[in-house]
Amino acid sequence: MSVAKSKALLDQFKGWIVASVSLLLLSLVLVLGDIVAAFVYFSEKTSPLWVTLLGVAGALGVGLGFAGLFVLMAIAGWRSYRESKRVQIISPDREDRGNH
Repeated sequence: MSVAKSKALLDQFKGWIVASVSLLLLSLVLVLGDIVAAFVYFSEKTSPLWVTLLGVAGALGVGLGFAGLFVLMAIAGWRSYRESKRVQIISPDREDRGNH
């Protein structure tokens, strides 16, 4: 007897997972670069515009990366919940019917 189980996430979502994690890691590198640049320009009264833009881009990227992963995990949770509520009717084997 074999039990067929469906996947919580389809294979088409693998690309989205890779994209979300890549965006998250790239954004964390941008935030790290922004922190380093902030320390370099700490003694000046104003920091250059690119330092501010780097921080904004990093913060947006981190937010989008986590939002993408959250949406994917919400989809996986919903599909898993729906799968757990599904009822499968198994008919008895012919051999079992003859013994009773």
